[in-house]
Amino acid sequence: MKRLLWKLLTIFGGTLAVLILTVIIFYFWASSGSYPQNKYDEIVKYNTSKTPTSQLNNNKDTKDVFTVVTYNIGYLSGLTNNLAVETNQKLFDDNLKNAIAALKPLNADFIGLQEIDLASKRSFKVNQVEKVAQGLSFPEAAIGVNWDKNYVAFPYFPISAHFGRIVSSQAILSRYPIESHQRIVLEKVADNPFYYNAFYIDRVAQVSKIKVQNRTLVLINVHLEAFNKNTRLEQTKFIENLLEKYINDFPILLVGDFNSTPANNQETEPTINLLLNNPNLKSATPQSSFNDPKVLTFPADKPEAKLDYIFYTPKNIEVLEWQVVSEAKQASDHLPVMMKFRFK
Repeated sequence: MKRLLWKLLTIFGGTLAVLILTVIIFYFWASSGSYPQNKYDEIVKYNTSKTPTSQLNNNKDTKDVFTVVTYNIGYLSGLTNNLAVETNQKLFDDNLKNAIAALKPLNADFIGLQEIDLASKRSFKVNQVEKVAQGLSFPEAAIGVNWDKNYVAFPYFPISAHFGRIVSSQAILSRYPIESHQRIVLEKVADNPFYYNAFYIDRVAQVSKIKVQNRTLVLINVHLEAFNKNTRLEQTKFIENLLEKYINDFPILLVGDFNSTPANNQETEPTINLLLNNPNLKSATPQSSFNDPKVLTFPADKPEAKLDYIFYTPKNIEVLEWQVVSEAKQASDHLPVMMKFRFK
């Protein structure tokens, strides 16, 4: 009897050890990335039929009005973003066409994109940056990878809905030469368990210096923390400090998904207030308009919140026009924001 009991315990212990070892191996494999790290911060050039940027820069009178757009494209999943629902490639193909159709008439010179995939199972392994850039005839893009995991088990159930392999990014598209680009990883949520943060998206600030005719423009593209206010506050403070590095020498555009709504009955001290109250910045959407439903950007079908902003430095940039681009409809769960401007 004792021998049988010992044998059963041995089998059970061995099986348990194998299971634990399997979980450990899977954890380290899944939380690791497979995308080349030397491409986490990359400037990419594309073939385009548009006028070469070299010609644009040789004639400083070619253009004096410019257009910038910010768009959380939600990896082109529309309103299914982060939901455990069955999707198909046609949904993503249709959303790509709709996004390009909405953005093309704007003839933007610069676009800051958030949540855009490079090689992810959830979006059928399509390089969405390349597709959007080519669809809009952009010659250059600065890419900042912010999520590279071999397997992300989210949404949790059913297993068939898991994201699986993720390579996602932020991107800055430009019609003018991108002279330099920096990818800055922002603070993570300290309260999250270590195993959660091991799989969690990096919140990133992209900083690009762009040669626009006879000047250098600094374009900063961000996607801040969505679920933890204290972390988002610290990230916003970091962005404020980052601005100080450039504020005296360059015109600046700060764009992105800030995941913070203007002050309301539920949120009296939103993190976006740090930027709205910064004397060196202005919002393309005037604060006097924040109560207008037309300024809201999320969710795309029935907007209830303003999460997406374009900020600029008023001492050297003049706003001519702005709008929320409702024509994008539900290509994403966010709507794009556009601003036309000129340099002072």
